[in-house]
Amino acid sequence: MANIMVTEGCNLRCPYCFAEEFVNHKPKEMTLEDYKVALDFALSDHNDTQVGIIGGEPLLYSHIEEALRLALSDPRTDNVMIYTNAVHLERIPEDILNTKKFRMLVNCNSPEDMGEEAFEKMVDNLFRFQREYHGDGRFRLSINIYKPDFDYSYVGWLAQEMKFDVIRLSISVPQSGALNGKTPLEYFHDMKLVSMRFVADMIKLGVMTGFDCNFLPKCVLTDAEFDSFKGPKEMFHQALDRRYSNSFWERAIVCEVHNCSPVVDILPDLQAIRCFGMSEYTKQDIRNFRSIKQLRKFYADNVDRPALAVSSSPECVKCLDRQLGTCSGGCLVFKGKELFAGK
Repeated sequence: MANIMVTEGCNLRCPYCFAEEFVNHKPKEMTLEDYKVALDFALSDHNDTQVGIIGGEPLLYSHIEEALRLALSDPRTDNVMIYTNAVHLERIPEDILNTKKFRMLVNCNSPEDMGEEAFEKMVDNLFRFQREYHGDGRFRLSINIYKPDFDYSYVGWLAQEMKFDVIRLSISVPQSGALNGKTPLEYFHDMKLVSMRFVADMIKLGVMTGFDCNFLPKCVLTDAEFDSFKGPKEMFHQALDRRYSNSFWERAIVCEVHNCSPVVDILPDLQAIRCFGMSEYTKQDIRNFRSIKQLRKFYADNVDRPALAVSSSPECVKCLDRQLGTCSGGCLVFKGKELFAGK
């Protein structure tokens, strides 16, 4: 799947923003003509049947209705996913909200981070989408834990009221990879307790946690901690296996995959990046590639494979999992400076 960044403007100022290099500085919008080019490129590999529309906040995009209609009407798409904070959901017409292909991943910040008024509007919009537009199963919450004392108390109530079975969790890392003198593994150790408490508290509510690409590296959990979450995972798997793919279960409740594959984000100027964490180093014009499959291979050959030889923390140097390519030691952003030194 590829994501198309239609605008760099955003109505929020998230303290952990993974796209801070772009958002709200001198925000650019993608022209509708360039959007058509990006959409065609994103769907040029017929194995990809989902396209993501991102920002900034994509609901602020001047052509958001046209952009969604183009993606939804394209026979190559099964799903069109918009990554949004849902505060301005009224900008999407009712017939689009009712479309089965339409999906939302809702970046759900706390009232403290997004403001009480915006939080209440987001919640009202989500209940309305669920109630009036048959939204059950077509949207999920995404939670970004960005500090060891992160207060996620607002999540449980929403999960219960909306009867979620899955919530996406990301352990946010600084865009620049700067950790104030700590190693990446030290950072993830600091974030372990709050992350695993979140997973455990969601299990008590009957909700699975699906990990995004920022997950706890394998060695951060003890064998006992890992095993303690395997029982609930197997229970959920038996109950809900038919609803989810095998790739989902690899990152559900306790993550069993500890590296990532190339993600392609297409910026408003048709420059692509490997992901926002690597935006400083990996810009490529999509018009220089025949297809997204060719661009993914370029990133695999020039970013992902070379990154296997780079250790993000001293403890990773002799790690067999790193040598075998089964663990990246955390986000690739921590390897960027060494990986691209002199380039």
